[in-house]
Amino acid sequence: MDAQVLVAELDSVPSALAPFRAAHRGALADADGPRLAAAVAEAERILAPLLEATAYAEGRLAADADDEAGARVLARCERVWAEVAAQWDFLEPELARARESAEPDRHRNYLARIRDSVALQPPDTVAAALARLDPVPALESLARQLLARITVGGGPLGAALPALYGPDRAHRRERADAVDSALLAEVDVRASVLGALAEARVARAEVSGARDWLHADRVTNQIADRDLDALLTAVHDHRDIVHRYYRWKETQLGHPLTDSDRYAPLPGLTGEFSWEFACAVATETFARLGLDELAAELLSGDTVDAFPRAGKQRGAVTVGLPSGRVAVLLNFTGTPRDVLTLAHELGHAAHARLAAGRGAFNATCPAVLGETVALFTESLAATVLAEHVDDARTAVTARAVEDRLVAVFRQVALHDFETWLHTQQEPAGAEALAAEWMRGQRDLYGDAVRLTEGYRHWWSYLDEFFLRPGGRFAYPYGQVAAMALLARFADAPESFGPRFYALLSAGACAPPAELLGAFGVRPDDPRSWQAGLDVLSGQVDALCGTETTG
Repeated sequence: MDAQVLVAELDSVPSALAPFRAAHRGALADADGPRLAAAVAEAERILAPLLEATAYAEGRLAADADDEAGARVLARCERVWAEVAAQWDFLEPELARARESAEPDRHRNYLARIRDSVALQPPDTVAAALARLDPVPALESLARQLLARITVGGGPLGAALPALYGPDRAHRRERADAVDSALLAEVDVRASVLGALAEARVARAEVSGARDWLHADRVTNQIADRDLDALLTAVHDHRDIVHRYYRWKETQLGHPLTDSDRYAPLPGLTGEFSWEFACAVATETFARLGLDELAAELLSGDTVDAFPRAGKQRGAVTVGLPSGRVAVLLNFTGTPRDVLTLAHELGHAAHARLAAGRGAFNATCPAVLGETVALFTESLAATVLAEHVDDARTAVTARAVEDRLVAVFRQVALHDFETWLHTQQEPAGAEALAAEWMRGQRDLYGDAVRLTEGYRHWWSYLDEFFLRPGGRFAYPYGQVAAMALLARFADAPESFGPRFYALLSAGACAPPAELLGAFGVRPDDPRSWQAGLDVLSGQVDALCGTETTG
């Protein structure tokens, strides 16, 4: 959609704020069902253009951080959000106090999320003081500058990391050594900033009445403490899956593994996959779920921005707008990982497209649910891909299994590192951070991978630690739940598709645990996590009984 059209629609928001305030302020906490439903629906209608424009601008900036049109739209959105905050300061507190018996079914879970989030908001006087004194925004700005200054061979760090997935062992080691050297520069400064950020965020959580540094993230994802604890315990107890895989990989590569060999491809892959082949794999994957028409629609037109170009950011992201419009951004180069990434992002896109039918307030799902969907479509696509590459089936399957191990076990290791960071009595320096990083990474890989001395500062380039802490658990949650769904699909593929369609169409109208419960996947039952890990363990065992070709 054209930016000018979005901004024109955005102009309707400020003029509607005052009339809504006059009509509803002081009346929502005790409103009956019809009035509460009408007020929430009106608020949703008023805010929809703002939510739409914000998602659009963030999507443009995800594709190109220097996109001027996207930056202008986002700046306009931020000004309107400030007006919303000033005019509608009454809305969420009153909705949080609304009688549950009056809640409209359409927005029942939305109101439950508001109640939980409002409970973590400090009193107005404290919030005002915190806004003036909170050092987090300034520290994050400094962190961005420091991270941007990490260069390898005169180029950005991100350009050096893909070499770790290449077949040339000497080149992998050379690139890893170059990263080691690059990370030594300013590591003490990055450590100081990271420690200060952790300390400030913990203080902010305490002021808000949170039980711990992760409380707000659990609330946002609607995951209970005990459910997350059960997941983390299950993953910690099954790290031998990772060790078995890498010991097998060592036999396939024919040499001991170091940190620069972790992501090396197995023999058997020659050439690159075409974009047309990747689209065919994705379409067949979605056809097995009864969603082939939706996949074809998403792959047509300009929905997918597939190929690298100057100025385009690395990686992949899907932006879903409340209206159901979606944009998928990839950097497709023909690797097996790229083929699976397409299926992953189309899972997000299908979810966003179908969830839009629930309205703007229910269109954005918690990360744990969104990753469950996308990692499931990716895992199913890996099965489809393996069926089409007889000569390289083992290598392709190993690539897919390795990505799942990363999503589960490496992400939990990152989560553990963050937890340690946020529970220190005082900020840790670079050497303490390096020591804790190496301890966690040795637990992750065991004796199957030798970690070199230079690897000790690799924590210091991960921008999630600095800018987006707390969200690591969404990936192991999503991957293990996806493995459990994969088992359900294998048991009854004919009936799975309609239930999966219902899951996508539900959006955020119910908590993730309730929606996944329809498949018999229960995050409150440790047996569900065990079932997902059993599937992954079985995949590793199957690989350990095979030999690569080529």
